Amino acid sequence: MIMEKYTSIKQSGRHYGLDLLRIISMFMIVITHVLGKGGLRSSVEGHADSYFIVTWIIQVLVYGAVNCYALISGYVGINSRYRYSKLLSIWAQVFFYTFTITALFAITGHEVTLLNWRDAFFPIVSGQYWYITAYFGLLVFMPVINNGLNALTDKQLKQLVLLMFIIFSILPAVLNNRVPEFSLSKGFEMTWLLILYIIGAYLKRIDLNIFKTSYLLIIYLLSLVATYAMKFSVGDIWYWYVSPTLTLGAVSLFILFARASIKPSGFLKKIIVVLAPSTLGVYLCHLHPLIVKYFVRDFAETFVYESIYLYPFLILGAGILIYLLAFIVERIRLRIFKAIHFSNFLRWFDDKFPYSY
Repeated sequence: MIMEKYTSIKQSGRHYGLDLLRIISMFMIVITHVLGKGGLRSSVEGHADSYFIVTWIIQVLVYGAVNCYALISGYVGINSRYRYSKLLSIWAQVFFYTFTITALFAITGHEVTLLNWRDAFFPIVSGQYWYITAYFGLLVFMPVINNGLNALTDKQLKQLVLLMFIIFSILPAVLNNRVPEFSLSKGFEMTWLLILYIIGAYLKRIDLNIFKTSYLLIIYLLSLVATYAMKFSVGDIWYWYVSPTLTLGAVSLFILFARASIKPSGFLKKIIVVLAPSTLGVYLCHLHPLIVKYFVRDFAETFVYESIYLYPFLILGAGILIYLLAFIVERIRLRIFKAIHFSNFLRWFDDKFPYSY
C-alpha cells in the first residue's frame, strides 16, 4: 500500500481539501434543487431554446456533487474506527430538523398531516431524505465492508473497482438499459453509495500524485461535455448518478481536491473551518418536505422570463441565498447541541455500547 504524501493538506486530523470539496458539493446540490424542485427544468422542458441549453449545462455541471460526497465517505471511512454513536449522531441531527420544522409549520397554522408527523418521528426509515436513508444503511454495514476491503490486496481491490465500474455503470449506459435487478434506480440508493464508497476506499490506497493536474482537468471537462451530449443523443441514463461519464468527472474532481494544498494560516482555511461542519445541516434544512412544499417548489419558474444573460446569475443568487439561510439555521442547531452537551452524551454512549474489535 502506497502511503499518502499530503502532509501539507492535512492538519489537526482534518483534510481541508476534502472539507472544501464538501462545501462546494453541497452548494452544487442546492443548485440542482433550484433547477429541479424550483421548477426550472420543467419550465424549459420541450423548448429547445437558450434557456433550455443553459439550464442543462448548469445541471450537468453540478449533478456530480452527490458522487463526490460518497467518494469522500469511502476515502475517509475506510480507516476510521467504527462507533455506534455515529449512527446515533446522524439520527439525532436528522430528527432535530424533521421534528422541529414540522412542529414550526404546525404552530404557524400550516397544514401538517399525520403522515408528516409519522415521517418526522421516523425520518430514516420513512425516507425523508433519500441520501441520508441510503447512507445510514451503508453505515450499518460499514464494519463488514471495511473488514472485507482491508482484507484485499491493492491489486484485488483495483480489479474489484474496475469490475464494478464496467458492470454497474459502463455496460448499462452503453446499452441505454436500466437494470432494476441491480437496485440502481438512477443511483438514488444504498447500492450506488456502496460502489462509490469502495472506489473512495481504493483512492485512499494509491498515490494520487501520479495523476497530472492538467489531465484531471481535461478528464473532468470532457466528462461534462460527454454527459451533456450522451444525455440528449442516447438517453437519460448518461446523466444519472450511475453514469460512467458523470462518475469519471466526480473522481477527477475528488482527486484534484484531495491533493489541494490549503495554507494552515490562510483565509481559505478559516472559511473552510466555519462552513464545513454545517454542510449536512444545509441539506437537511432546505430539503425538508414542508420547506420544499411551501417555499421551494416552483419558486424559480419566473426566472425564465428574465434576460438570458441574467438567468444564470439568478440561479446562482438563489443558490447562495438558500445556502446561507440554511447555514444560519444549522449554526443555531450546533449551538443548541453544544449547550446540551450532546458530544458528552455520545462519548458516554460509546463507553456504554462499545463496538468490540
